[in-house]
Amino acid sequence: MHRLIFITTLCVLLCFPFAVRAKDYTVTRVINGHTVQLDSGETVKYLGVETPSLNVKDGSSEFFAREAKRFNHKLVFMKKVRLEFDKQKTDQEGNLLAYLYVKKTFVNGELIRLGYGKATNTPPNERYKEMFQQYEKEAMAGEKGLWQEKKKDTEKVYIGNKRLSALHRPTCKLVDKISDKNRIVFRNRSDAIKIGYIPCKVCKP
Repeated sequence: MHRLIFITTLCVLLCFPFAVRAKDYTVTRVINGHTVQLDSGETVKYLGVETPSLNVKDGSSEFFAREAKRFNHKLVFMKKVRLEFDKQKTDQEGNLLAYLYVKKTFVNGELIRLGYGKATNTPPNERYKEMFQQYEKEAMAGEKGLWQEKKKDTEKVYIGNKRLSALHRPTCKLVDKISDKNRIVFRNRSDAIKIGYIPCKVCKP
C-alpha cells in the first residue's frame, strides 16, 4: 500500500512539476520592481521581466524605478501569492525564479503590460516569452511607464514640480498649483528625466 502511494505521488510530481509550490505564500518585503521576499524567508525574482534599477553606480535610480517598485508593492505586499516555476527554479545565488499570481492577476505580465518593466529572454525559462514580447510591444506603442523616457519634445519648455518630482506641459492645469519655490523650468524632457522627474499622468508631456 505504501509503495503504491509512493509511486502515485512520484507520477504526480513528474507529470505536474509545478504543483510542488502550489501552496500560497505571503509577500513580506518588496525589494524592487521584480524581486520580493516571502514569509518563508526565500527571495523570489520574477521570470521574464526586468524593471529599472533602484541603485546604479552613481547612487541614483534609473527612470521609473521607484514607480515600478511602488506598483509591485501595490500588487503583492502582504498578499497571498502563488508561485509557478519554469525549467530552472533557482539562480546561482539560490533565489527562486518564478511567475507570481495574486488571485487571477499575473504579476509578471502586468508589470510588462503597463510599462513598469521590460520583457527579458532568460533561457531555459521561456514559457511566456511570446506573451511578454507582445505586452512589451503594446506598452511601447502606447508610451506607457518607462517607455516615456525617449519620447520626443513637443513643447518649447516644460515645468517641473520640485516637491513631487513631476514634469508638466506649460498648459497643464496642475501647473498653476505649483508654488514659485517648487517650480523649475526645463528646456527639454530629457534633462528632467535624467534627474528623476516623472511625466504627469494628466498632461502626459
